Amino acid sequence: MSGRKLRLAVWNARAALLYSLGGWTILGGMLHYTKNRGDGFEDKSEPQTKPGPRQEIYRTETAFGFTVTTIVTHREDEPPITRLLRRVKSYFFPDDSPPSKN
Repeated sequence: MSGRKLRLAVWNARAALLYSLGGWTILGGMLHYTKNRGDGFEDKSEPQTKPGPRQEIYRTETAFGFTVTTIVTHREDEPPITRLLRRVKSYFFPDDSPPSKN
């Protein structure tokens, strides 16, 4: 009976090692991808190189005479991990809808 427990413990240790190795590999790959994007050299001293956020303002009149103002702000720089997650999501769930009007 003790040999069976020993084999179970060895198998459990191997499975734990495999799962931890895979998890750390994925985490390390994501960190490497976010740090080394390869976008080239950016000069941080010039503020003109980075465009500011783009805003769209929509005004709508309601039936009771109220005005609803909606401001949509589009930022050009997003965290690299967000781009990676969106790319992975678009691979599994493709967006087949027509492009928006804006």
